[in-house]
Amino acid sequence: MSEKIWTKAANTMVAAGPVPMPVTETLLELLRTIMDEDEADFIRIFTKPSLNMEEIKASSGMDDASLRSMLDGLLHKGAVMVTTSRSTGVEIYTLMPPFPGLFEMTMVRGETGEKEKKLAVLFEELFEELTQLIQANYDNVMEAFKTIPPITRVVPVECEVDMKLDGVMPYEDAGRIVDKFDTFAVSHCYCRHHKNLLGKACEATEEKVNCLTFGRSAKFMIDYGFGKEITAEETKRILAECEEAGLVHKFFHEKNNLERDEFAICNCCKCCCGTFELYYRGAAPMQTYTSHRAAVDAELCNACGVCVDMCPMEAVELVEDTVRIDDGKCIGCGVCAYHCASEAVALERTGIREVFVPPPRIA
Repeated sequence: MSEKIWTKAANTMVAAGPVPMPVTETLLELLRTIMDEDEADFIRIFTKPSLNMEEIKASSGMDDASLRSMLDGLLHKGAVMVTTSRSTGVEIYTLMPPFPGLFEMTMVRGETGEKEKKLAVLFEELFEELTQLIQANYDNVMEAFKTIPPITRVVPVECEVDMKLDGVMPYEDAGRIVDKFDTFAVSHCYCRHHKNLLGKACEATEEKVNCLTFGRSAKFMIDYGFGKEITAEETKRILAECEEAGLVHKFFHEKNNLERDEFAICNCCKCCCGTFELYYRGAAPMQTYTSHRAAVDAELCNACGVCVDMCPMEAVELVEDTVRIDDGKCIGCGVCAYHCASEAVALERTGIREVFVPPPRIA
């Protein structure tokens, strides 16, 4: 009976997320490390990823005090997240899938105890199992991924954007996105912390506290100890430092809908970022929205190779005395343009487009 409870919990959490994840002994052990059996049994009520309190009460049959205690435990463990609906004021509870979700919430505090070290190893094993699953069913899985919308939107770093039209649109400028909000939280980069726990230091930056959340999501992070409240000025300073380090701004939108507000931003490096890593290890495509594409002026290019080294997608290559950019792999992050000393690379606006780059096949 106990094994059925954990298997049901794992299946429920996988179903709550966009990434197909094998329910293996590794995932079951990961859940056992995070929560107890009563909590695992409770989350079966999430027949859909998000529920309000009335729906939870109806499904659980628990009294108010027991229910509040159960939810509070799951909230502090990062297995569930709560926000308040702007339109109705109703609290909405969302179950976290293994990835993205549990991975981020269990790593984001930057804790280094035995539990966190164990979780880091288990997540690494889980990602390897995911890689094997994807590679064994490569063609079918890639077709399935194409039906899933991206979960991130790349906003270019603050650099010259070569546009024949009007200036940079508000949603294309990280600083102006920040100006929309009045509550901000900063947390440990869960990806870099995960690598640190595995003994692998980031090659791009020594700064580890630079994951940002805004608005209602920031309030949750602050209230439950997942992040620290900061000001808008501090938020912009962190963004500027990330740009200097060559990191990519990846924004997340409410309900994965580009017409809704942003709620978080990851500042990603190629060596640690979960989405980049899953792509390079063959476990998932690189899939994101973007509004720009890099272009090179061959007359200005001195073939220094800086953009080749810094491109997180390896979309730039040296060809004789200039560089060539693979448009199909370019995610419009602007890292190449920002760090080009000869100003030979600029960003061109494309309008919102989806980048889908299949991962490599691993022999």
